[in-house]
Amino acid sequence: MMILYGQRIDIVLILAVGLVLLSVLYGVLMLVLSRFEPASARRRSMTFPATAAEKAVIFVVPCLNEERVIAASLDRLVEMDYPRMQILVIDDGSDDGTASIVRAHPDPRVRLLQRRLPAARQGKGEALNAAIRHIRSGALGACTDPSDVAVCVVDADGRMEPQALDEVMPLFADPRLGAVQIGVRINNRHQNLLARMQDIEFVLYTEVFQRGRRHLGSVGLGGNGQFVRLSALNSLGPEPWSRSLSEDLDLGVRLLIRGWNIEFCSTSAVHQQGLVDARRWVKQRTRWFQGHLQSWTLVPWVLRDLTGARRVDLLYHLTSPYLLLLASFLSAAFVLWIVSVGIGVFTGSLDFSWWWVSAYAVAFGPALMYGAVYWRHERGHGFGPLTALVVLHVYVGYAVLWYVAGWKAAFRSLAGRNSWAKTDRTTDDQDQTARELDHPLAAST
Repeated sequence: MMILYGQRIDIVLILAVGLVLLSVLYGVLMLVLSRFEPASARRRSMTFPATAAEKAVIFVVPCLNEERVIAASLDRLVEMDYPRMQILVIDDGSDDGTASIVRAHPDPRVRLLQRRLPAARQGKGEALNAAIRHIRSGALGACTDPSDVAVCVVDADGRMEPQALDEVMPLFADPRLGAVQIGVRINNRHQNLLARMQDIEFVLYTEVFQRGRRHLGSVGLGGNGQFVRLSALNSLGPEPWSRSLSEDLDLGVRLLIRGWNIEFCSTSAVHQQGLVDARRWVKQRTRWFQGHLQSWTLVPWVLRDLTGARRVDLLYHLTSPYLLLLASFLSAAFVLWIVSVGIGVFTGSLDFSWWWVSAYAVAFGPALMYGAVYWRHERGHGFGPLTALVVLHVYVGYAVLWYVAGWKAAFRSLAGRNSWAKTDRTTDDQDQTARELDHPLAAST
């Protein structure tokens, strides 16, 4: 509280209201923008017509103890009907049967790059850098023009939809396009509520925010299903990926700083395994959040080399972890208010207030608006309007779990603990994955 011109001003309240308004307005803007194609995409389709087969693609699959899922993933990749395709698996010091499974695969397009300790297990970025060195060396054969080669990073549990290359590769006819990110779905989303929450999270991020950011020129890259032009990777130096715990975010921002464009393709997706217990979820999201904190070091280059809406949006995106930590205090206050309302109901001392309606609208309104996008994807699979309404209310509570991961990441950063922790897999649900991929429009439209 401070006194200004004789008036009492609650600085904390002003900051809280400002933060809420900023978040809501940004979300609404992304939702509106995501509903139509940007002019740049229409111009590209008219200026650079092309067929998918004009470019080569190299799938790069980093692995660390992935014997449970790697065989099925390779089988799905080799089934893709594309003439210029290779698959490079990087075994990053596994001590299980991963390397043996890859060596035994009968398709000659599947190659293995085996890394051993102490060089191995230095993080996903270092494994990917080793793959790029291997590709540049010519070990996969005589390398064509790097501008005609796309490197696609696929996680070991990733399942590409069959039409993915037909949708993505023609986009690289634009010579200034450095990368394309496709959508992400959780293939075991029917297994439990936590997996469903992750699927909602990915769909909303890609179908609302990634599609909206296309208009601003600030599309980001994810760790799974990212296609990057080899010449764009070469422009970043001998080691394109950083040691950041979120090397995918880092790569996308640095490509934009270097002058490349990034596109999001909403007509195809990669399906991956969701986590089904909260402990592993917190472990994974702590790593993601800590990597996002590390990417703050890119802000000076964003300010120096980018302009307009792209610069503003990237600054907001890179600052969002700190805003989320601040928002955790607001959410705590909101929970205490709900407790006090509950006590009032129990004691019979509560009087109705229209502030309840506004609080509900702020807390649940954005999620319910976004939920219409998710329901459109799932309505043909027994996911009715009432189910969607209930699940989206639960999703607001799920989002609060990010506060746990965020503060854990903040404390790890302050303690200088920057080790890279891999997400463990469970036995893959191959039948469910096959059903999703055989009917891709049910998962991504």
